[in-house]
Amino acid sequence: MAPLYMWVFILHALSYWNCASGCTWTKTQKKGSISNFHILSNSSISHLELACKNAIRDDTKLNLEFPNKQYSHITQLQSKDHILFILRTLKNVMRVYDGEHEKSDCDPRKLQIFLLDIHRQVSELEQCATHVVVTDLTRRISKKMDMHFKSLISHLKNMDYSTKSWNDITGVVLRHLRRLDLLAINTKNHLQALT
Repeated sequence: MAPLYMWVFILHALSYWNCASGCTWTKTQKKGSISNFHILSNSSISHLELACKNAIRDDTKLNLEFPNKQYSHITQLQSKDHILFILRTLKNVMRVYDGEHEKSDCDPRKLQIFLLDIHRQVSELEQCATHVVVTDLTRRISKKMDMHFKSLISHLKNMDYSTKSWNDITGVVLRHLRRLDLLAINTKNHLQALT
């Protein structure tokens, strides 16, 4: 019976490793180069900064709470959990910008390019996450992030999608994108250490 448990454990461990390590979108062939995800992440950040030049970039001026605790928790988990977290957070970013943004002072064309970048990241990460099993802890962290993004959407609605509310939200989204970028770099480094 013990050999059976050992084989189950080995297969289970290999499946976890294989799911995350098979994600070429977050890895690179050369140790010092940047991943495709990182390239597109930098592009999406710069497109959002260019689109919404008046966004609040100083965290001390933001009235909205940022979920630092969720980012701290997720960094302590495995690479496969990072990929799911990044994917889910980017989907939430897309939901924020699905609403009315006519009152924002963002450049609509550049904002559309930003959304295309985010959509591409989501598409590629969905391929990476197809075989990853979601743990209870990852599910709880993601649920709290979903609630955070719902509060951002509520902030927009409560302020009637005003220019100021869009500037507030864009400041928070930029902060998320930067934190996700750092998380993706750590994930890439961890995945390369496994190979």
